[in-house]
Amino acid sequence: MAESKLTNWIFALVVIALAGVALVSMYVNMDRPVVQDVAAPDPESVSVPQNHPPLDAANRLAEVEKLSAADPQNAEYKTQIGNTYYDLGQYQKAVDAYQASLKLRPEDPAVETDLANCFHFLGQEDQALELLNKVLQHRPDYPQALFNKGLVLIDGKHDAAGGIAAWEYLLKSNPGYPRRAEVEEKIRALRSSGK
Repeated sequence: MAESKLTNWIFALVVIALAGVALVSMYVNMDRPVVQDVAAPDPESVSVPQNHPPLDAANRLAEVEKLSAADPQNAEYKTQIGNTYYDLGQYQKAVDAYQASLKLRPEDPAVETDLANCFHFLGQEDQALELLNKVLQHRPDYPQALFNKGLVLIDGKHDAAGGIAAWEYLLKSNPGYPRRAEVEEKIRALRSSGK
């Protein structure tokens, strides 16, 4: 029984000591503001002004424009700016950036093909075709230029036969084309619709 009383006394002293530490801590910190953990806002819930690019694209664009300003002779930065505007659907701004890139690094087939696609989206089909044909003069089997030429001919010029011919050449010259099944299906659909 004496052992039980001793254990109770020790327990009581520990509780009193802990309470004392808590009181001293409260007294010492009473002038400090209480900091609460606040979760970061969900990026999807952050509202941005109308016509503002998504925040990640805006940040990417700001970063690459800063890099380009620091190194204005770097064609790759101009291309990245064009790619970002392209992804945002701001095709005229993409055109300007791609043209700036091509002044620094002429005849880049990837940039010329993307530029042609911008012209297509801006309704400038003749410019798009002219540029795609230029790419294909230098690189007749360039898959993205052949695919885009088919799109421009079909959607922009309403020339299904010309578009099918471009896509058939694409499949013939690039047997391992990764979007082969999609292109074959588009050709079948065009032929069955009688366009």
